[in-house]
Amino acid sequence: MKLSSDTCNVLETLRSVSGNLYDPARAAAQRGRKVAGYMCTYTPVELLDAAGYVPVRILGRMGSVSRADSHLQVFACSLARSALDMALLGELDFLSLMVFSHTCDTMQNLVDIWAANISDTPVFTISTPVEVDTSHAHDFYRQELARMRRFLEAERGRAITDEELTASIRGYDEHRAMMRRLYALRRANPDRLSGRDMLSVVLSWFVMPREEHARILERLMEDVESAEQTLIGDRPRVYVVGSVCSSPDYITVIEDAGCLVAGDDLCTGSRAFLSEAPPDGDPLDRLGRMYLSRSPCPAKHCPGYDPGTYILEQARESQAEGVIFLLTKFCDPWAFDYTYVRERLSNAGMPSILLEIEQHVPPSEQLRTRVSAFAEMLRAGPDTPRKDHSGR
Repeated sequence: MKLSSDTCNVLETLRSVSGNLYDPARAAAQRGRKVAGYMCTYTPVELLDAAGYVPVRILGRMGSVSRADSHLQVFACSLARSALDMALLGELDFLSLMVFSHTCDTMQNLVDIWAANISDTPVFTISTPVEVDTSHAHDFYRQELARMRRFLEAERGRAITDEELTASIRGYDEHRAMMRRLYALRRANPDRLSGRDMLSVVLSWFVMPREEHARILERLMEDVESAEQTLIGDRPRVYVVGSVCSSPDYITVIEDAGCLVAGDDLCTGSRAFLSEAPPDGDPLDRLGRMYLSRSPCPAKHCPGYDPGTYILEQARESQAEGVIFLLTKFCDPWAFDYTYVRERLSNAGMPSILLEIEQHVPPSEQLRTRVSAFAEMLRAGPDTPRKDHSGR
């Protein structure tokens, strides 16, 4: 797709941000704004925004881990180890607050380690229910949101009004709606925007001040919406699934192998934008219902929700010919779900491949070779004998 010079400049900005994730937050802190770090999309960023913080998702960074391994086992997930390493080395000194949302056991352990060793930054933990679709879960989570509100009011020194919180909810709803629209445009024609650039848009969403990112996104949307349909050729469409993917280099590997990334179910992807706040109720009630009704990640349980069926339906809606699992090594919740989801896809005739990755390590040559082989199999068509690409 041919993009205007203005859009090329926008994409270059977003690519730069995705390669230097914390520069916008550091710049905001230097301008006198308070910055709150968080690690999970179950964190109610609307409350942080209403309290005057710039919410910034902490996704670790590329590079060796030198300090964290004395506090976390080497078989803990690389997201936790890399983020802790950054904090211990003073690389997150721009944070005024760190917020954790209880998801998995590793993150729960990380809270105590972080609080004990990063004493100059306040830490707050909000407990998100594991079983999300019950009246008890909604009542409990509303109490947790109220507790977080009181904590932020104490840090701020004054109340967070319902009007401030409502305005923040409205702003994030509009922002997420724009991201859903961008995903829909790519689903119709993935060549409108490369998968790597789409991930750059998403990663920058997590780390830039909301108003700044929204302005950039509006300029990008104008060009993408007006773009003409292009011929995809023989490049197979793939659907990417997993938890965190903090480096666009992994998407580049997939695209360099000749695939088109037509959609994703990543928590650094579409999963963060699927929900919007219901229109009725007070602000905390609206926030609670939105976060607990979203498509649950493997660390949560929703009666009646079938992750295998959901992923299969989403892959088919994206017209994908195969599914690529980008699973963070030692991520137990996803490891439990993977076996069942893969079997569901296999029974439906949807090929898949498992790629275990570490967030702070660039793609290996072995990974490139495996993706290339998977892409070649997809291009050969469904009648070609297939090897087991599970990786297990």
